Amino acid sequence: MTSFRQIEERHVPAEVAFMLWSPKLDLIALALVQGEVALHRLSWKRVWLRPPPGGKENKTAVQSLAWRPDGKLLAIAYDTGSITLCSVENADVIHTLEVKACVSALTWVSNGCIAQNHETPCSIYNDLSHIYLSKLPSLNKSYGTSSGKLCSENVEDSKKLKDQEDFNILVVGTTTGKVLMHSYGVFLCGEFELDIGTYNRNQAPTIVSAALSEDFGQLSLVVEWDEGAGKCLCLQNYSVPLLQKKSRELQVVALKYGQISSLLSYLSSTIMAITEAWEDILLEIDSKLAKYAQEKQQLSNGTVSDDFLELLMFGTPSDVLEKFLLHDLTDKGLKKLGHSVELCYCNIQKHILKNLQSVGHSLYFHFLDLQGMARWDEKFGALGLSKEAVTCALKSTGAFLMKSMELLQVIDSSMKNFKAFFRWLYTVILRLSDEPVPSEVTRVTQQDISFVANFLTESFAVEWDENKSSSFSLERVGQYLKDEQLPFPPLGQNDWIRFLESAQGFDSDLLVPHDPRKSLVQQHKELEEASNDAFVGPAEVLAKNVARQTQVLLAVTKTKHSVVSQLMSPKERCIYTAVAPDSMCRRDIYLFRGGADEGCVEVVRLVIGNLRDATPADHDQAVVRDCRNTVLDLQLYSADILSILLSETTPSGEQSVPILVQFPMKHILPFFRQVTKQASAYDAVTERDLPAVDIAQFLDKLNYRRLENVKASAFAVSGARSVACVLFQSRRRVRLFEMDVEEEEEEQNLERSPAKEVLDPEMSDLQDEDKENSF
Repeated sequence: MTSFRQIEERHVPAEVAFMLWSPKLDLIALALVQGEVALHRLSWKRVWLRPPPGGKENKTAVQSLAWRPDGKLLAIAYDTGSITLCSVENADVIHTLEVKACVSALTWVSNGCIAQNHETPCSIYNDLSHIYLSKLPSLNKSYGTSSGKLCSENVEDSKKLKDQEDFNILVVGTTTGKVLMHSYGVFLCGEFELDIGTYNRNQAPTIVSAALSEDFGQLSLVVEWDEGAGKCLCLQNYSVPLLQKKSRELQVVALKYGQISSLLSYLSSTIMAITEAWEDILLEIDSKLAKYAQEKQQLSNGTVSDDFLELLMFGTPSDVLEKFLLHDLTDKGLKKLGHSVELCYCNIQKHILKNLQSVGHSLYFHFLDLQGMARWDEKFGALGLSKEAVTCALKSTGAFLMKSMELLQVIDSSMKNFKAFFRWLYTVILRLSDEPVPSEVTRVTQQDISFVANFLTESFAVEWDENKSSSFSLERVGQYLKDEQLPFPPLGQNDWIRFLESAQGFDSDLLVPHDPRKSLVQQHKELEEASNDAFVGPAEVLAKNVARQTQVLLAVTKTKHSVVSQLMSPKERCIYTAVAPDSMCRRDIYLFRGGADEGCVEVVRLVIGNLRDATPADHDQAVVRDCRNTVLDLQLYSADILSILLSETTPSGEQSVPILVQFPMKHILPFFRQVTKQASAYDAVTERDLPAVDIAQFLDKLNYRRLENVKASAFAVSGARSVACVLFQSRRRVRLFEMDVEEEEEEQNLERSPAKEVLDPEMSDLQDEDKENSF
């Protein structure tokens, strides 16, 4: 036989709001009241602590947590409507979802068991991108960019989807009555609003809990809303036939979305790196020219370019310019400056050639794949992929690539002007300082003079601005990195545009459009918008294919303190919902079962009578008979076991020690009865005269345990990991248990426990720190 034993009791530095165990590892996530999330091992060694978005200064509360079924990602929902997917290894943000409403429920479900009997994604679509596309270089290692965290090593799979063997869906419930479903936690594949019928329509219902069947065909929700002076608690079951029938196809689309989303993140990081390199050029030159530009503004009118143009035309510098060239800039300083600026230019060119164009080609490849899916009506037609929207995304990708080529040509021209200017200025400094001028520098052609004049015109046309402290601009290049139309579009057309204009009547959807007035940043925004539009179809179609099957009013309570837990049972193909309503002072537990038959919901009412072995020995039998157990918390440990945290209260109000119960649900399966139709709108299940089943008669001494020296408030259990964590009333102390321990092992542990208490001074010190939780 099996039992459970205590393994740790630890202090928590901050108050804990709620907890959640990992399904695959002995890790527990703690949501702290300050908005932080801490991850601890079973030994209570902390793995990481993640601050709330915006730092501790922002008063943000964690509303819900959900583990990805493989345990590698943790979803954290905040009251701001933001959901952050964090890596379990280092708490890095993998993806962020914006729900635009306060999140009230999260659950992450995999179809692992169901998928074994169905066709795999490879039978529908075989991804060959790794064969035809070159691996993208990591940005944080390329060309000296200062943005060390722009991209990880595996940039093509920054959303961490490639290692997913099973299809999984993150279900999000909000306080506005909206349900959102995200494939792999990143792709919005379904969104709909609840229908509560004839009840209060003036206030949106809050989704308290959500459960999705493993075949994705049934969605069960526990919903709460205000009705008069009370709170209505309701169980709703929805059928999602499209999600069930087209899960394989949806999985393929979701994986494609993950690839494209990863590439778009990489693209944004590349543009950020290019912008930084461009700003480095401005800073390098401004650092040398700022003092000179300020002095010129004080002594005379005009721009910096005026003095340089006069020097170019007449060969004689002004006094201020001569002083600047000989004493501030110097020939050595000019060489160093020229080298730095040239390096920055090269960085921009390499980012465009190696990063920007590579990711653009990868995006085009994946959008072509998506276009093929949109045209395959037999398989993907039901998902609502728009051929026109995908074609628009393809064109936007092509237009972006053309704009990047245009920027390369502008940079090449600007570099020629820049090199000619610095070579000419170096000659001027040597002549002013009476130094010999090398023969290779003295050879200046008319074309070189034209390059210098162009550089002065486009780079020094800005007057000194005290607010910006800038006297220099690279408008020909910089205009492409601003979210506005180009003030100086290229004068000549490229070969592709000339070819299209010369070919009369040449019109096709395959042709890539080109807008000479748009900047690179504008084309990037257009590409992102087109990409989002290409994937909106599945969410819109799924919303129309959701049907409510049943609605059962569970209880009408005065507060929102009812305890709810839901879990899918793959063996019985049903969803269990356990509820301890606050209207019953949490003395009764209602266990619902739905999903096996369409439109059928079954219920059994449970009470917990005398647990003689759990009652203190000094209580007489009369007191024992009058003891009434209150449910502090409950959670479905597995599809077969219901975990209950109890507190005994005598008629005199005396509280006994908490009791942790592991109840095998096999004993109550014969007692389930179908929920009959409501006699009235407010005919709650808790108000019906249902026979109560005392589960104490089915419990032996190994099914429960008294928790000495504890004032408990809540707990978290995991049947997958066979562990439990009890939270004290102070919410700053926890006690951990290992469940399903063999009886012989438990007896050996009890024999050693007194010696352990003597030899463990740390545990004794921790108990002294939290005496308010002890009797």
